[in-house]
Amino acid sequence: MAPSYMGVGLTVPSVRPGVSIEVLQMMERQIEGLNIQFVREPWQRCLHDMKRNKVDAVIASYRPERSQYMVFPTTESGELNTSLALNQFGRCLVGDKVFIDELKTTKDSFSLAIPRGYSSANSLSDTRFVKVDTLSQLDAFDLVNKRVVDATIGLCMINGKAVKAFPYAKKLHAFYPPFDTSFGFLTYSKLFFENNEGLAKQLWQQLAQFPFADVYMEYLAAEHQQINSHVSDMPSSK
Repeated sequence: MAPSYMGVGLTVPSVRPGVSIEVLQMMERQIEGLNIQFVREPWQRCLHDMKRNKVDAVIASYRPERSQYMVFPTTESGELNTSLALNQFGRCLVGDKVFIDELKTTKDSFSLAIPRGYSSANSLSDTRFVKVDTLSQLDAFDLVNKRVVDATIGLCMINGKAVKAFPYAKKLHAFYPPFDTSFGFLTYSKLFFENNEGLAKQLWQQLAQFPFADVYMEYLAAEHQQINSHVSDMPSSK
């Protein structure tokens, strides 16, 4: 998903391919002996190929069942080592100032626009929210901006840094702290890790030091500048 991966189809763009690919391309230049061939596939195909050692690595969040065929970074005691994650994403409720104030002071119910398949919504335990399905995240922001619904969910923090680059950012605000946090790891196939453990661990260490948040937010700012410019150019309804 953009801006981690840009473009459409199975071809990796040669210019601005996405944050995750740019990071790995830089690692390829820095680490001797590291050569990466990028393959774009639908997500389920990625998982299928990892299970069968047909690809060597994929960026994924941790799920217990995935550890059966993916190697995640762990501590000496065998626990998941989040300090070696490539990224840490925090998601917040996003709405206008009226919503933010009411969220703090009332127990009323609120309508929440959620893109279909948005798994972070499962972390919302507050029973005040009535969820409304949308086709995309941009549709969700548009409904909030028009006050058709009260709020939506948006990326609000990357690696501990607050994010303000989202559509209608001059009017809409994130409610901190994030209600959901997820980590993205570079994971390896069992066979690749067994044969290249030293290289794999070196790559984990260097990825953890990369300023992922700065690059990601630069992509976000450029993307949402185009969106906001398009929105401002649209004729107002009469």
